Amino acid sequence: MKKFFKEYFNFSKREQNGLIVLFVLLIAIIGTNIFVSARKQSQKVDFSDFETEIDNFLVYQQTHFDDSELFAFDPNTASREDLLRLGLSPKSVNGIMNYRDKGYKFYKPEDITRVRTLKPEEYEVIKDYIVIERQSYSKDYNHDNNSYKYSNYEAGGQTELFEFDPNTATKDELERLGFKTWQAENIVKYRNKGGHFKQPSDITKIHGVDADFAEKLIPYIKIESHSQIAGYDILVNINTASAGDFQMLKGIGEAYSKRIVAYREKLGGFVSVEQLREVYGMTEELYNSISENLEIKGEPVRTININTADFKTLVSHPYIDKNIANAILNYREFAKTIKSTDELVKQKALSNSEYEKISKYISVE
Repeated sequence: MKKFFKEYFNFSKREQNGLIVLFVLLIAIIGTNIFVSARKQSQKVDFSDFETEIDNFLVYQQTHFDDSELFAFDPNTASREDLLRLGLSPKSVNGIMNYRDKGYKFYKPEDITRVRTLKPEEYEVIKDYIVIERQSYSKDYNHDNNSYKYSNYEAGGQTELFEFDPNTATKDELERLGFKTWQAENIVKYRNKGGHFKQPSDITKIHGVDADFAEKLIPYIKIESHSQIAGYDILVNINTASAGDFQMLKGIGEAYSKRIVAYREKLGGFVSVEQLREVYGMTEELYNSISENLEIKGEPVRTININTADFKTLVSHPYIDKNIANAILNYREFAKTIKSTDELVKQKALSNSEYEKISKYISVE
């Protein structure tokens, strides 16, 4: 053994110095790796800029129909601000503006679907509010760039002034008064959606009606009293009315009536007439025009038993989101049995505002 060690581990002074240097280098390399690894782990990567970009991208594509203002508009002339007020996403608005900037025009409402950034669900919301001014076009050849240039002009016509009620005048009568075809259609659409002229000056509220023209017409506007309007004496119990019953109200068509009944079923019944404002597509003008024809008579609402309901049942209600549902389920798991619905507030499971909104629709048995 001694001979073995002497043969293989007997180093000269020079070799010994080389081994020492090599050992020091190895220690230095290992130590450097350990230090760099520890430093990397201690450093936190800042993703805030990236997250901000993602948020901006989502906002750019997001519609906001919940707080929008729907009104008649011409996509050929509407401003960027008007389009955003309608609830369209900034991405869709930019698409419409770019489409127009390239020289393209919309000749009928469905033409707006040619804008690739416009989502189908956006079109479904705004399509009934699109009113395009009818225009004639002349085609001139441009020899400079071998293309045709289209220019538009409006045909003139004679007007006939006579007394009229903007709430009942026909489209033909409005055109005889001097309204352009698209303006007359605008007024008819406004009425069909529940709009009502209460005084002559209200005619100026219609999109596209010139103030000078309106001033000329105002002396000829004779608005019937509200009691003379067909359907005023109708009272509809919103908790028992069928879709057909709702259609007896001025401005409520098949689509609106079906939405009201469907929303009533999701709620479990109405506890206030004002809840009709929450129905998708219900405008303030339409609600105001029918509110006097609505009533609620003793029909108890359908409640959800919070001691037995599962998550799916809870979130199916329009007033209960996933956070409220989880809060109820978590408290139920803690309490085992909920003896009174107001426990949810007393035990801080729900805020006062959350409880007030759902209290009529929950029960403990």
